[in-house]
Amino acid sequence: MIRRLNYTGRVKIHRRDVRLSTRTDEGPPSFDADLRLTDYELPADALVFVEAYRQTTWMRFPFGTAAVVRPPADRRLAEFDSPDGILFRVKVTQARDEHILLAAADRIPLASPEELDADHDSLLPVNPAELGDELWQLDMDGAEPELLVNVSAVADWRQLARSTTFMALVYPEIVRQVLQVIVIEEKHRDTDDDTDWKSKWLRFAGMLPGIEPNPPDTSAGDGEARDWIEQVVAAFAKKMDFKVKFAAAWHSKEGA
Repeated sequence: MIRRLNYTGRVKIHRRDVRLSTRTDEGPPSFDADLRLTDYELPADALVFVEAYRQTTWMRFPFGTAAVVRPPADRRLAEFDSPDGILFRVKVTQARDEHILLAAADRIPLASPEELDADHDSLLPVNPAELGDELWQLDMDGAEPELLVNVSAVADWRQLARSTTFMALVYPEIVRQVLQVIVIEEKHRDTDDDTDWKSKWLRFAGMLPGIEPNPPDTSAGDGEARDWIEQVVAAFAKKMDFKVKFAAAWHSKEGA
């Protein structure tokens, strides 16, 4: 009989607390991991594991306990021919029963040491994920919104996410969905909190040409707020010149 993990009541580990980077040693690809688990109030003896996977290839590495995270000496990804497209899971399980999952993070990509050292303050982190037949998804379940791009769709998912056609077709809808969550669902209107991603998004929206700096109050209904969101999306698309850039990119492909 196959025993499955019990996911009841598990804690979601934020991606900002999981930093994975490649190593440049000779031989098979290897990785370093910086796991920050002290704020999650996990049992001191809970077991920590890091799992690497790509399609059907999978490796597991023990990383000590929640109280003493201790990377194994051998972190070579020997089952993989290259680090491209490898994603990681972090799992914290009960010490007495590894099948009871206490906390987890998934779909964590590798970064180069240079990328980890860079100061990224993006409103929308972009990360690879296995998404089946979907090209992209907006993940709103973590500490901040993330754009997930299907790592199996093209050889270079980063280039896809930066392409003119992708941005023109996808980003206005992302702005719409994120603002609907902030303004309509969570009724958030504060723009002054520098630590809150919702306030940062509202400040971004309020700086677009012709946009009121604060969203309308939704206490008497959300009609005006929805109109404000559509105005933001239109102003964003115009500022980025998406229609003209998309048309140019499309016509260049037709003539190729």
